[in-house]
Amino acid sequence: MSPRKSVPEAADARQRILAAAAEVFATIGYAGARVDDIAERAGINKAMLYYHVGDKERLYATVLTDTIARGFASIGAATEKAETPSDKLQCILDTMADFGTINPHFVPIMLREIASGGATLPDAMLLRMAEIFRIVAEVLAGGAKAGVFRRTDPLLTHVSLVGSMMFLIASQPIRARLAKATGVEQTHSLQDLARHTGNLFLHGLEVAPGERKRPAAKKQPAKKAAATKRSRR
Repeated sequence: MSPRKSVPEAADARQRILAAAAEVFATIGYAGARVDDIAERAGINKAMLYYHVGDKERLYATVLTDTIARGFASIGAATEKAETPSDKLQCILDTMADFGTINPHFVPIMLREIASGGATLPDAMLLRMAEIFRIVAEVLAGGAKAGVFRRTDPLLTHVSLVGSMMFLIASQPIRARLAKATGVEQTHSLQDLARHTGNLFLHGLEVAPGERKRPAAKKQPAKKAAATKRSRR
């Protein structure tokens, strides 16, 4: 019987499996992926792959949910530190840009899911996506309530923010060919896009200082208002 692996060794094996699986799923999709190929890429036998993570369905769900859980945690931490609604929105964009850079296989996997109508998208993944959308919606609502943002549709805004980054990643091969054909190098990063998108959105969302309304005074109860009126006579 082989000796039982220590916790660090087991964690390392699991991470190698998930990294290999993310690469395979991003390259050929869920349907074309084979557990044998993932195990070989991770440098581990198939039995140990099943032991550390599970079958292909479980492996796919884990790759997606583990990745987006890290993204959710990063966005939540970034927005908590920001003070104003504008800072919070820019933090969301910056964090999404860093997330896409650190997890290059996530967007290709999600684009395949979008194209298939989410045919193999786990329910747990949908819940995580909803949580990220909720953060964006709360920032927009908070900005509108404070009188610094115009009211805007949260879903359309969220799609615009996320969609622009997904398009930049997805179009990279085409942009590389275009640069080669024209001789004009395109070196825009996700971080460049985050700053550009933030500038566009914030100028469109932010209410100009002269347009800002003072918060409405709280209405006093009728009896208290009458008493106040008498005391002023």
